[in-house]
Amino acid sequence: MSLMDELKTRLHVAVKNSEKAVRTSLRTVIGEAQNKALRPGVELDDALVAKVIKDTIKGNNDVLAHRDRPDLVAENELLSDFLPKMMSDGEIKSAILGSGAKTMPEAMQFLSANHKGLFDGKSAKRIAMELTT
Repeated sequence: MSLMDELKTRLHVAVKNSEKAVRTSLRTVIGEAQNKALRPGVELDDALVAKVIKDTIKGNNDVLAHRDRPDLVAENELLSDFLPKMMSDGEIKSAILGSGAKTMPEAMQFLSANHKGLFDGKSAKRIAMELTT
C-alpha cells in the first residue's frame, strides 16, 4: 500500500471517528502532496508524500521552537508514524558496498536513486567518504 493510500485510509477512519484535529492534519498533507503533483514532471509517489510530511513536521518544529503548541506536537507524532524507517549506518554501509561504487559521488548517486528519502544525507556522505577513500 502506498503512503498516500495509508494517509487516505487513516483519514477515512478519522472522519468516521470524528477526530477533528487528525482529519485536518491529514487533509492538509494530502492536499499539499496532490498540489505538488500537479506540476509538470512531478509524480505523486511515496518520495513526494514523505517530503511533504517531513516539510510539515519541520515547519511545526520551527513554530514549536518559539511557542508551546500541544496541537503541533500531536500533529508531528501523527505524521511521523507515516514516515518510512530511516536506514541505519550499517544499512547505508551495506548498500554502498553492494553498489560497487568507487567514488563518493557514485555512492551518493546510488543511494539517491535506490533509497531516496530513507537515509540521512550527512551520515551517508560520511560513510561514503570512509568507504571510497
